[in-house]
Amino acid sequence: MNRNGLILLQAMGSLSILPYPFVLLANFMSIAAPGHTSINSLPWVLLSFYPLVWIGLYLYAWRAMARGAVGLAFGLSSIPALACLLGVGIYVFSWIGFGLGMAGVGKGGLHSQTYPDNTPLLDSIMLAGQDIQLPTGSAAPVEKALHDIDANPMLVNVSDPGHGSPLNVAVGNLTVSLDGTITGDLHRQQDRIRLVRALVARGGHLNVNEATDLRKTWVLRRALYDGPVTTASENPLVWRIVTHDRGDSKPFNPLTDKLPPRRDGPAPFALKEDEIPLLNRPTRLHGTPLYAALLDNARDACSVIIQAGGRLSAEEVRDAAAAAALQGVFERDPDLRVAYAKAP
Repeated sequence: MNRNGLILLQAMGSLSILPYPFVLLANFMSIAAPGHTSINSLPWVLLSFYPLVWIGLYLYAWRAMARGAVGLAFGLSSIPALACLLGVGIYVFSWIGFGLGMAGVGKGGLHSQTYPDNTPLLDSIMLAGQDIQLPTGSAAPVEKALHDIDANPMLVNVSDPGHGSPLNVAVGNLTVSLDGTITGDLHRQQDRIRLVRALVARGGHLNVNEATDLRKTWVLRRALYDGPVTTASENPLVWRIVTHDRGDSKPFNPLTDKLPPRRDGPAPFALKEDEIPLLNRPTRLHGTPLYAALLDNARDACSVIIQAGGRLSAEEVRDAAAAAALQGVFERDPDLRVAYAKAP
């Protein structure tokens, strides 16, 4: 009976040998890492020989069993088994913690994750952007985030190194297409827009780096925009840009043209004659045609518009994001800088 029990116990402990090749590889990589000396590498060297330790324990256990020291034999054989159970426990616990973290569940109830510098605010804004099912009796995440914004006015502009400012996180929760359509669950998106507006009302703003991201600043503009999107009626050229209507200047005529033009990609952007007067007419949401082309990162449209006399409005020139995007165009094509400077 004791003999069979000892065999079973040692078989359980021997399972710890299975991951040995991976442990050995990790040890070699740790020892070879920069900054490691012979002293601080000693634990990794010793860990590489743990199968020999297990074998020694098992041999002494059988010798103890032969002498009648059953307790000692089981005690020695329990060490590898306990180490194996500990390893499995750590592995399972880490995956449970990872799963709960991904679901937004953790210590103290539901949350996304915490941040050392701005925990109460960023945490609740992140949670408000997650589509998870809350348990009965839990506060609505958006309402909690709104409460935290009011309760922490000094934190509305405290940035986290990994996620930026609270306003950046709130804007990142929105899904908006280039034509201004708010996509996804409209009710959730409207709630998240409330968060953006609450932060702005409390003085929240994007930090210096975020303020040079044109798409991000435009999504913020969309979140603060009221009423229907009327870009199509304000300036059809801008609407054509944001809806990716390339506008062939000479469509293929099967009666007069022998072959249609060959295209390996989208048609190059072309201005229509009646669009020339629209080149510098701004719209409320999408700005001028050049701003819209920069927003779409449409290089060919930017080039055509600039050479035809299109410019940013005075307000857009003062916009750090629009100015940075235009500078990027000039760096890619210095000739466009010259053409832009020649505008009356």
